[in-house]
Amino acid sequence: MLATRTQIALAYPQSVLRPLCEHLAEHEAVITEEEGVTLILLDGAKARLDLLPAALDVVVEAPDVSALQAMKRAIASHVVEFAPKDEAPQIRWSGDGTGPALPPDFRVLTVAGVETITPHMRRIHFRGENLARFEQTEALHVRLFIPPEGLAEPAWPMIGEDGLLVMPPPEERPVVRKYTIRKIDSAASTVALDFVLHEDAGPGSAFAMRAKAGDRIGMAGPGGRGLKPAERYVFLADETGIPAVARMLEKLSAEALGEVFIEVADASEEQRLPHPPGISITWLHRGEAEPGSLPLLQDVFARLEWPADGPSVYLWAAMEHAAFREIRAGARAKLRPERDQHLVVSYWRRGVAEEEHAAAKKAEMAKA
Repeated sequence: MLATRTQIALAYPQSVLRPLCEHLAEHEAVITEEEGVTLILLDGAKARLDLLPAALDVVVEAPDVSALQAMKRAIASHVVEFAPKDEAPQIRWSGDGTGPALPPDFRVLTVAGVETITPHMRRIHFRGENLARFEQTEALHVRLFIPPEGLAEPAWPMIGEDGLLVMPPPEERPVVRKYTIRKIDSAASTVALDFVLHEDAGPGSAFAMRAKAGDRIGMAGPGGRGLKPAERYVFLADETGIPAVARMLEKLSAEALGEVFIEVADASEEQRLPHPPGISITWLHRGEAEPGSLPLLQDVFARLEWPADGPSVYLWAAMEHAAFREIRAGARAKLRPERDQHLVVSYWRRGVAEEEHAAAKKAEMAKA
């Protein structure tokens, strides 16, 4: 076991320890107490937190550096978050895993090849190390760290001596975008991601259009939610959701039943998606209309039947924000909460940059 330790000066350490434990418990940490010492078990790591008169003594043990760094960051970030505003906790770890390091969920990927899937979809093949954590379909999203164009040497976020994330200076800072892995083989150290190409290219699309062998990006995760067990599957998506739908279809059992509806511009944008024989795939063409401007997915959802005594349903949908809001409201009204499950997400919003869209979603969630 690796071990590291810190003693954090706090005027009232109990006022920080209590909310820290409550928050980590919400994220599946196991919290116990032994002879007055708080024990936290999370993802293979163990932390001992001892209350001193004016400090919090913390010892972390873990079987590997990744788990050690993750627990250090979880504790340090929440100590800072829950400490009184007039305190600035000073945190310095000693022992194993000290010194700057990449975050435990971060990987550096190198472009190995570029493939054109459709006129507006490009697949980039990467090589990377220790990719096993990304093979799951329960969490589909990853965050890509795209370095500024022309930067000779990419700069990545690092874990500092306090266990917290340190970002590169603004002029070297990568742009962060969420994507879904399309294909992955951790044994072969390979991963592929699909990028939608836009005329008004954002950072991800621009990177995909210029990518060449040897280019590097960062990847962190996975996160979000993915495939759930059900007797009937319904998938609704536009181009941005195709990689996630494709991965889930490939993971379904051969006996799976359901329907898939995908909006694209025209037949040239359709892809061959391997799927069980009991799953039907319907492509919806919007023609010359702008993406997200027609209610194609909303109309399909409205026509679907949801029998009260029918099989259990898993509805997964990802699309433009207006369609998302309408379908999410419909799902809440039509699906049976005691039997069905759904995940309806907004991947983008017409006329709005991704940062603004993310901020608006966060504000909407906070209001809810």
